[in-house]
Amino acid sequence: MRALALSILVSLASLVGVFGQDLALDIRGLDAYVRPGFSLEWVFNVPLPGDSDWIRLPKQRGLSELDLRSLAAETGVEAAQEEVQRFCLVMPFTISDGLYNASGGLGIYLDSIGQNWQVYLNGYLVRDETYFARDGSIRSDRTVKGALFQIDARWLKRGNNVLAFMVAGNPGLREAGLWSDGVYRIDSYERLLSLKAESPRLMLIGIYAFFGLYHAILFALRPKTRAYLFYSVATLILSAFLFARTFIVHDLILDTRITKGIETAAMFLILPSFMGFFDSVLGRKRSLFSQLYALACIAAVVTQFFIARELITLVWKLSIALPIGFIVYTDIFVPIRKAVRHYLRLQNSRSKLKAFFRGLARTDASKLLAGSIIVATTVLLDALGLSPGGTMSFLELGFLLLVLGTAAVLASEFIKVYRDAESFKLHLEERVAARSRELETTLVEEESLSVRLSEASSRLHAVSSVAQKDLRMATQVQQGFFPKSAPRTAAWDTAYVYMPCGGISGDFYDFYLRGDRLEGLVVGDVSGHGIASGLITVLARSLFHRNFYERRQRSLGAVLESINEELIPELSEVENYLTAAFLRLEDDGRVEYASAAHPELAFKGAQKLRAMLLRPKGGAEYKGPPLGREGIEAPYSSIRFSLKSGDAILIYTDGLNESKNVDGEEFGLDGVLESLSSAPEGDASTVLDYIMQEWRFFVSGAKVSDDITVVLLKKT
Repeated sequence: MRALALSILVSLASLVGVFGQDLALDIRGLDAYVRPGFSLEWVFNVPLPGDSDWIRLPKQRGLSELDLRSLAAETGVEAAQEEVQRFCLVMPFTISDGLYNASGGLGIYLDSIGQNWQVYLNGYLVRDETYFARDGSIRSDRTVKGALFQIDARWLKRGNNVLAFMVAGNPGLREAGLWSDGVYRIDSYERLLSLKAESPRLMLIGIYAFFGLYHAILFALRPKTRAYLFYSVATLILSAFLFARTFIVHDLILDTRITKGIETAAMFLILPSFMGFFDSVLGRKRSLFSQLYALACIAAVVTQFFIARELITLVWKLSIALPIGFIVYTDIFVPIRKAVRHYLRLQNSRSKLKAFFRGLARTDASKLLAGSIIVATTVLLDALGLSPGGTMSFLELGFLLLVLGTAAVLASEFIKVYRDAESFKLHLEERVAARSRELETTLVEEESLSVRLSEASSRLHAVSSVAQKDLRMATQVQQGFFPKSAPRTAAWDTAYVYMPCGGISGDFYDFYLRGDRLEGLVVGDVSGHGIASGLITVLARSLFHRNFYERRQRSLGAVLESINEELIPELSEVENYLTAAFLRLEDDGRVEYASAAHPELAFKGAQKLRAMLLRPKGGAEYKGPPLGREGIEAPYSSIRFSLKSGDAILIYTDGLNESKNVDGEEFGLDGVLESLSSAPEGDASTVLDYIMQEWRFFVSGAKVSDDITVVLLKKT
């Protein structure tokens, strides 16, 4: 009991630490000044008293009145339909010393903001989410839920500060401006990060997706069982619906109009899919009502992209009770009533209660009853706006029970089939035994066995040929993801060698070109060999490519940290990890370099006779740990240096320096440096050809047991 009480106290203390309000600054409690239009001059200072261009909104009125519809009415702006309006909001605030000195840094959390917007702190641009077309219309809608971003401590001042917003959108839409009654807060970044915790929802998405794919496979194996198809479609639609409501979807899909369209379409199609499942599992044709309702929902899905989505959603919410009532009566109540009446006729009057429960337990419809009633209740609660706080809704929790209930129905079908198979198996065994005794007296069995063995051998040979063909195809697909030629620009000359030791390589490389500029490159090495390592190279190349461009304002060390955070969950079930050399290039010769446990780069100056390993002065440690392994995370750093015309850098995987000759001697770092030092003057291709010629001469006659990737980068 003491241990239990202590654990409860520790949990309560952690909750207070996460959600405590003693230091947090509630933006909803600030005075706001608003005016139509926007200028950068307005975000630095609080409007002067008596300035008629600004409308003061006292804090008592609440942040929910800062949607564009309210701001347009407050400032007297008359906006035409679909007309984009901009407003500037300025909020003065004073930060406490406790919050100013909070460990872990500060952040700003906005429960909801849209359609396009910017956030400024003391004149500094904190976040820019504006995507305007040339005609002034919004090209990409960024109506974001759970917007969270860190504050640079240098932007804050002790005492008075100014928080400013530029919000733009159609005042006729509800989701424009700061439109919700949720949390808007300046607080410790770690505490704010907890507001975006959505592990339960992601777990539900994974459960539904698994159920959907699993039953899709069952349907492919047994197409006659249409219940598998409807159940698979329903759960996959449900997983898409939940995914569209997550925070992470805003990072994956830029235009939130697409996200909202997916969410609304999934919401419309979930119920028709389950209605089709109920009809199939109860062994009857689809009812006319369910078919008409499915057609109406499909029409609503298409129409939402042309007519006001809010209006269509409202009609759907007002009419949802009709199909739910139909399901409860036709698919649940009627079958249960028939089953109960059947067993009541078989029992005497003193066993009516027993007959009732027996009939209730023997019908599949009763197994759907509990989940369906709960889902109907949760849908109504959500339609009335009574969802619980946090990231979950009643509908999401209710559908979990329905999915489990319907899965139990399908599981009962498996059990029935299994029992029939057991009975058939016993009967079949008796017949096989009798037949075997007859075949033992003849040589037919031996001849038949010989024929079957020959056929099996032929099939095995065919399967082996297909496997070899698939391996060759996989190799071609993997190599298709990598650049086919080394880029040459006005500032840089490159050459590369890519030598898989088998079919599929564990090495990867990429060049980051923008127009006629080479902005960077990466060379990486995944541990292990074979298909698993090859698949990870495709994933890693994609992560490096996306993070290089999305985080171009951050250091390469920070970019490696972001890549590592994405790789850890992806590689949690495997033993593989990877090393990488990551470079960012400028045309004037400046280079930023970060390493994740990768072999040192070799450097050869234009006026130098000897090549050397590229290391920071003073021997400072700059390498980070390998990527993708949980428990060994550490900060990654980067170093910067400049190359002059004619300077060259050799980037390679350990397959080059660890290659051995017939005597078991490694080519080694000395071999790398010696070949680079002795290379003749010329372009990058000439230098690299010489290095690889020296390497081939050294390992001649020995088997190469590791993949090799080498890139020669030369400043022109």
